[in-house]
Amino acid sequence: MVSEERLKNWGWWCAYGHLGPEVRTQCASAEGNYESDDVWEGEEPRIEPDMLDGQAIENAVRLLPEISRRVLKYRFIMFPYHLQHTVAQKLKMSTDRLESELLSRAEFTNVI
Repeated sequence: MVSEERLKNWGWWCAYGHLGPEVRTQCASAEGNYESDDVWEGEEPRIEPDMLDGQAIENAVRLLPEISRRVLKYRFIMFPYHLQHTVAQKLKMSTDRLESELLSRAEFTNVI
């Protein structure tokens, strides 16, 4: 069975890098050059995924049936920090079915 940590790494691997249009971090006017003295913390820590393992999991996920791919995508990529109940609602299924889909990753092990 594929561990939860490897699937989390896969989620980070999928979300790694630049996604979508560039987000502006300062205004275009003269105020954009203002640097505040009120800096309490350093930069956000970045999670560096294991790229080789992420690619291996991605290749295996592509071979799964659609429902399994959707469940893994919702749980580990789209809503990784939400409760199981919320993820199940987004998938329009019961929490019991979501749990059984997540536990039935035995076929997933054969691919990796």
